[in-house]
Amino acid sequence: MTKDDTDATPLASFDQRLIEVDAEGAADAIAKAGDRCRDLVDAWVAAKNAAAVAAVAANEHAPGPARKAARRGLNVLKARGIRIPERTHVERISGDGVEGYDAWFVPPDGAGTAVVVIGARFRSGKYRLVQAIVRDGVGLLELRANEMSRSQVKSSFEANVKRVGYAPASVPLDWARARVAAAKLENAKSGAVLPLGLDTHAEVLGPPPDHPPPHPIDRAELPQEASPIQGSASLHGEPEFAAWLPQGEAVQQLLVEVGQQIGALGPEPDQARVDAIISTCIDGATDRFFEPELRALVAARMKDVAISILARAGKARAADVMAVARATIAAGLITSPPREVPFLRAFFQKALAILAERSGGQLSVPVPEMPPGGLPSPAPTETGPTTPDDKTSPGGIILP
Repeated sequence: MTKDDTDATPLASFDQRLIEVDAEGAADAIAKAGDRCRDLVDAWVAAKNAAAVAAVAANEHAPGPARKAARRGLNVLKARGIRIPERTHVERISGDGVEGYDAWFVPPDGAGTAVVVIGARFRSGKYRLVQAIVRDGVGLLELRANEMSRSQVKSSFEANVKRVGYAPASVPLDWARARVAAAKLENAKSGAVLPLGLDTHAEVLGPPPDHPPPHPIDRAELPQEASPIQGSASLHGEPEFAAWLPQGEAVQQLLVEVGQQIGALGPEPDQARVDAIISTCIDGATDRFFEPELRALVAARMKDVAISILARAGKARAADVMAVARATIAAGLITSPPREVPFLRAFFQKALAILAERSGGQLSVPVPEMPPGGLPSPAPTETGPTTPDDKTSPGGIILP
C-alpha cells in the first residue's frame, strides 16, 4: 500500500463537508466526530486542510486527542511545504460563539509593571481571559490565560478590591491591544525574550489597531481647573500609589547623609536642629533622585494610574493626579525643583516611615563616630537594608 493510499483511507470515511470545513467550523466538526475526532484531524491532514488543523491545534477547548493529532498534523503539513494560515479569530466551542471582547487594565506598580487583561466573551456567559504583564523598559513579561464565568470574573475583581484596594479598570479594547503591541516592540529594544503563548492566544489578543488610539484619560474629558499641588502628598494615600517608593540605594544615601550631619551636632543634639537636618536632607534626596528622565517616566505612569482612580474615585480625583503629573514634568533644577512638589517629596517621607514601622516605630540612622576634638569619621557607603542595629557608634540617633 502506498503512502497516498494510506492518506486516502480516512478521507473516505467522513462526509465531504466535514473534510472541507474552514477554521471557523473546525470546532463544530470535531464535536460532531465525537470519539473519531482524531481520525477527522488525520483526514484534514490528508486533504491538506491546514486551516482546520491549525484551528484545532490552537483551541484549548478541543478534545485532547484531537488537539494532539492536530499539533502533529501541523508538523506533517509544514514538512510537505503547505502554508499554515494565521488565525485571527476565536473558534466556536460546540456552537458557543464569541459575542464580543472586553478589556481591563491594572495600573503600574512602583517598578512600572502593569497588567492588560483582554477577554473573549462567549454567548454561554464564559470568558476566555488573557493577562498580558508588561513592564516599562522591558516589554511583555508574561502571558497568563484562564477561563471564567462572568460571575467568577466579578468575584475575582471584588477579591482584588479587598486585597489591594482597587479592581482592574475597564478600558477600550483598541487601547488594550495597542498597549500589548507596544510592549512587544519594547522587547526588541530591551532584548527581553518574548513569552510563550503569543501564537496560542493571538485570537484573543487580536491585531493592534491601524492607528494608535487615544489614552483612556484623554478620552475622559477631566476637569481642567487648577488642582492644589500643595496637597499632592495625599495621593500616596490612594491604594494605587501605595507601593510607589524610591530605590533602596537612594534611601540608604539619604540615611547616611542624615547621620553625617546629625553626628556633627555632638552627642546630644537639639531635636529642632535634628528635624531641620532631616527635612533638608529629604529635600536634597528628592532633587537628586527625580532627574528629568525619571520625572517624565513617573508622569507617564501617573497617567496610567489615573485610569484606575477615575474608575474608582471619579473625575475630580483623577484630575488631581493629572495636575500633579504635569507639575512633575514641569519641575526644574533651579525654578520649581522636585522638592516643591509634595507628591515627589513624599516618596522619601513614606520610605522613612515604612522603615520606622518595620523597626517598631523607630528609625535607626547610621551616625558616624565623632573622634575627640575632630570631625566625624566618614560614614560607610555600602548600600543595603537599614535596621535598628545599623549604627556606627553608641550615639546613633533614633528618630521618633
